[in-house]
Amino acid sequence: MADQATIIDFVGASMRGLEASGRILLSPTEQQVADKLMLRLDNALQTMVAELERVASCQQDAPVIDGLDELPPFEAFCLGLKHIGDSLLPNLVGEYIAFCEDEQVPKGPLSWIISARADAFVAYLLQIAQVHGLAFENAPKAVGKSEQIALATLGANLRTRMQLEMNSLS
Repeated sequence: MADQATIIDFVGASMRGLEASGRILLSPTEQQVADKLMLRLDNALQTMVAELERVASCQQDAPVIDGLDELPPFEAFCLGLKHIGDSLLPNLVGEYIAFCEDEQVPKGPLSWIISARADAFVAYLLQIAQVHGLAFENAPKAVGKSEQIALATLGANLRTRMQLEMNSLS
């Protein structure tokens, strides 16, 4: 468990990927705005992850999701994570939009910042599925075909939702 990546690890990896792709260099003033945005979004991500951890440790009630009772435990867990992604990705993009409105900056030029954070959040949810999804009672002890399909479906659903949110910025 100690080797499990944190949300900050995922953000760093996503940012390194953007840097390798040659994102545009910013002026000092633009960099200050970008730094302020990154801090706000990183704080939002940390709050989201803290809330997820509270739900996972049974410190608050989990939302009721129709259909979970009929699914095998791993698939139900993936469906729950999809529900979480569907709820929290718009929240994260909303933070970005609010920042742009508060600072009176256009949404387009800094969209790479929200893209990196949304991508990191999706990767984090997929890691949760892989690491914790098999820990439930009556869950399989290894990733089999149905678990691979559930993970692939979760990844596709989360990335589709992320792309829909990113498209809303245009």
